[in-house]
Amino acid sequence: MERTEEKKQTKETGTVMKRKQLFSEKNKWGRGTLMIEDGICLVENDEGDILLADSLGNADVLMKRGGRWQPARICGGAAEIGTDTIPLLGGEEIRYEKAVKRPLLTLLDSLDDETFLLFLSHLHGFGLSVYDCVFSYNQALFSSEGVSFYHFSADEAQCALQHHRGSSGKHDRFEWTASDGRRSIMYSAARQDGTA
Repeated sequence: MERTEEKKQTKETGTVMKRKQLFSEKNKWGRGTLMIEDGICLVENDEGDILLADSLGNADVLMKRGGRWQPARICGGAAEIGTDTIPLLGGEEIRYEKAVKRPLLTLLDSLDDETFLLFLSHLHGFGLSVYDCVFSYNQALFSSEGVSFYHFSADEAQCALQHHRGSSGKHDRFEWTASDGRRSIMYSAARQDGTA
């Protein structure tokens, strides 16, 4: 019983470390411009994609007001900034906290600490961060074996990742291919049972 509790505590400590590491990643913030179309508040992000302001959910939002970025909450056609509620006209600049795609987050949570840090190091080597993930498919959500696919994209960098799961989650292989032709293969540092 004591051994099980110790394993659980170690896993929770690892998860906290991973979350702190992800919180400090670059490209965590997206930029956008608000648009009002037929009374609906939309955000046009830096890539030119249009999303509903409501789709930002509980993400932190900053709005430029008086030349300063201030915490804001968008509610329909208005923004709450401090104690003020101001009507949105369109054209307002915002910054919003990006989310890590859930299938990618599930993969990251499943990695041992050493492999997790190695994964981030590889990704940073391509000039990217976990917040640059634009497509994620995690086969492990459906089967214990198979291949998962991820695509990362930023202004200057593109990278595709194939994650080949070994039998029983052991000996995972990560194949990275960048748009500039660079390739890299990475193996998990430890087996899922904690042995090397």
